[in-house]
Amino acid sequence: MAMQILLSTSSGVPMYEQIKTQIRSAIYSGDLPVGDRLPSLRQLAADLRVSLMTVTRAYNDLVAERVVVNEHGRGFVVVAVDPDQARDALRHRLDAAVTDVIGAARDARLSRAELDTLLDEKWSTT
Repeated sequence: MAMQILLSTSSGVPMYEQIKTQIRSAIYSGDLPVGDRLPSLRQLAADLRVSLMTVTRAYNDLVAERVVVNEHGRGFVVVAVDPDQARDALRHRLDAAVTDVIGAARDARLSRAELDTLLDEKWSTT
């Protein structure tokens, strides 16, 4: 898999949800192209040090969302996703992230100009 999954035990978001969200984002952004296989349930559970049930739930949710299929003998495989669906999902993710950033900036008592400067710096380095 061409992506790395990072889990946070302190985020309050369930592990399966973090796994599902990161895989879905990688599919929508094209980091995981159509036809790519996801790691096996056991392999990903071992890599992330989570239970097999946690990964199973994440993968089954992705199947229900129709972004992957479980092919006999191949495992979980990325399928074609409607570009509008992908764009809408990525836009929703961006909206949520921007809301979080604005909240954190206000908590830190940053001015709009300071936030703009910080965004410009980060934009240039990533």
